[in-house]
Amino acid sequence: MRTGTALWGQACAFWARRTIRERRTLGLLAMGLLPLLFYGIVWAPLAQHVAHWQRVLPHQRQELATMRKEARALHALRSQTARAPQGTALLGFIEQRAQAAGIGGALSQLAPRGSRKAEAVFEKVPFNALVRFLAGLGAHGIAPAEVAVSPAGRGLVSGSVMLAANA
Repeated sequence: MRTGTALWGQACAFWARRTIRERRTLGLLAMGLLPLLFYGIVWAPLAQHVAHWQRVLPHQRQELATMRKEARALHALRSQTARAPQGTALLGFIEQRAQAAGIGGALSQLAPRGSRKAEAVFEKVPFNALVRFLAGLGAHGIAPAEVAVSPAGRGLVSGSVMLAANA
């Protein structure tokens, strides 16, 4: 508190030593600087924040809309509880779904691993198509139990997927 009082005292002494003409000049100078200080300290930072959010918010709203759409699709897939085929019917169903998804040509091997499991080996299949294929199988009660893939080119993967049918 003493520092503030001492500073105030020094400012008053400085002011008292000035002539009337100097006081008017300093007052006008201060009045001219106030808008500049207001602009620099308050207005410009606020304008920058507003501009930033005007750029960012549309993208975030679009991402939110996409996430909500995907959540609805995921919820719809989860609500579908289909009974998956078993045994050789499971293999035929998986092969049929692979052909329908357009990745049947990349399916190099399909082998049973018990009555409720099958191993599918793919070579150079588009990654996005493989994910859509697996999501489609999930809607029919067949879920990937193990996935082992590696890159096989730009956007392509090769590997195997262990598929398990629900009970």
